Amino acid sequence: MNLWQRDLSHSPYAERVRAEQFDVLRRNSPFSIIAAYLVAGLTTWVLNGALPLESLLAWLAAQTLLGGARLWLLRRYDQLRDSGAGPRRSWLIQVMITTGLSGLLWGLPAAYWMTVLPPSMQMYVVVVLLGLGTGVMNAYSIVLPLFYLFIVPAFTLPFAALLVLLPDALSKTLGAAALVYAVTIFAFAYRFHATLVDSLLLRFENSELLRKLSIEKEAAERSDQAKTRFLASASHDLRQPTYALGLYLGALKKQPLNEASENLVDHISRALAAQGSLFDALLNISRLDAGIVQPSLQVFSLAELLERIQQECSVQAADKGLNLRVRPGAPFVKSDPALFERILRNLVENAIRYTDHGGVLIGWRRRGRQVRVEVWDSGPGIPEREQQKVFWEFHQLNNPERDRSKGLGLGLAIVQRTARLLDHPLALHSREGHGSAFMISLPRATAVQPRQAEIQPPRTVVGSDKLIYVIEDDAENREGLRLLFQSWEYRHVIVADVADLLADPTAAAQKPDLIISDYRLRDHQTGIDAIARLHGHYEDDWIAAVLVTGDTDPQLLAQASAHGWPLLHKPLAAEQLKAMIDEQFSSELEPLDDPL
Repeated sequence: MNLWQRDLSHSPYAERVRAEQFDVLRRNSPFSIIAAYLVAGLTTWVLNGALPLESLLAWLAAQTLLGGARLWLLRRYDQLRDSGAGPRRSWLIQVMITTGLSGLLWGLPAAYWMTVLPPSMQMYVVVVLLGLGTGVMNAYSIVLPLFYLFIVPAFTLPFAALLVLLPDALSKTLGAAALVYAVTIFAFAYRFHATLVDSLLLRFENSELLRKLSIEKEAAERSDQAKTRFLASASHDLRQPTYALGLYLGALKKQPLNEASENLVDHISRALAAQGSLFDALLNISRLDAGIVQPSLQVFSLAELLERIQQECSVQAADKGLNLRVRPGAPFVKSDPALFERILRNLVENAIRYTDHGGVLIGWRRRGRQVRVEVWDSGPGIPEREQQKVFWEFHQLNNPERDRSKGLGLGLAIVQRTARLLDHPLALHSREGHGSAFMISLPRATAVQPRQAEIQPPRTVVGSDKLIYVIEDDAENREGLRLLFQSWEYRHVIVADVADLLADPTAAAQKPDLIISDYRLRDHQTGIDAIARLHGHYEDDWIAAVLVTGDTDPQLLAQASAHGWPLLHKPLAAEQLKAMIDEQFSSELEPLDDPL
């Protein structure tokens, strides 16, 4: 153990700790110096009469000069630190010399006073020195050598040594007590010093850990953002030809086909639908991450939902020889019906997909004001070490060959995010070899009377009366759209850029009934820019508009949704596009609500 000061030779933070020690010393020293000078003034006043006033004033003057020098050294430290040089060796030597002289300026006079003062005054001197020792320990222990340089000449030598050598018993007793006090305060000062230095070390180590953690967090965030951008870019690039293929397929279905061709078109449609479901899973994750999915809480019948899911999934279960059962009599609950159905359907379909024998049970339990819906299966179960990982994106168990029929590995990630959005606690219990149970809780509600749906007469939208402007930068998509719009008998203009549209005098002069624009256009333009430019050109912000995008970047989705225009996602079936167009034109036929 180094009694001189804490050993920092093996610490990578030694220089930083030393610099902080001097900063702490700088903050503590003014109070110590000023307090010692005030005590010196008080001592001069107390001892006046017992000692010659001239000698006391001379001693006080020496204290004044030395205190001023020590304060000037502190000012000098500020200048060195502000210049970036830091405390130099010469400065430290000067501080050590003045500290030692300050100790002597207390110790030598005190030793002399103990030989000439009456006992009552001697006790005052002892108390003053004890107080100085305690104060100096608090102020100077951060730089332990300075504490030693003050306390040894001020208290140990010559004060305590002289008392021990005096012949009277009282002096010897005081001297022995002073030596014991010196040893004790040395030990306390070292422990205090070690504690302070260790706290500085711990602070710098924690700071370094936080810095490394921040770097790793930033790297992880950059990696996640890069993954999101890659998926968004890859998804966009894959969606474009798939979208074009869907448009061509929609136009092909309008043509007269023989039985073999119809069968082939049907197979192509199913393959496109399967690919579309994979794209939709990526889109759902991105929409949840972007925060653009807003739940609409309603009271609905859980029993009807469970019955519907049983009916729709029973064929899939029967094909595998599984028994799909539902506990009847479920109460009314409050949630977003569509989002909750997506959660429950995903859990049921997963249970059927991964269960080879036995069955699947959809149950529910009342838990106070909550209803806990449970999906039990007799499948292989999930190992405990994998039970958190199954909610990770693209994480799948027992699918090293990446069999598409087993999904993409996004289902449970979507379930977890959606449950979190709805504030519905989600839990998993599973034992390997004994099946799994997914449980989700939602608020119980009072049954409501179903509203009688108003019977609306079918609306007829006359295609030839409507003019649609389509902005699509992909050539294959433009050709597919052209074939579709011809079959639908809508008047249309399809261009790659707004500038091409406005360059046509006829199009520039004729206001459209609907604008359909791809989101990502040429030269870093977006569909938002295109629609806004056309609104400005025709001086009509109420022209209906629809955005179509193949992007899954959460930020882009949020930006596109913020404008309130309908947002369709590629690959888009011809039927979906036609339904959206009809919906836009049908809304023009609806009367405005009577404000009265």
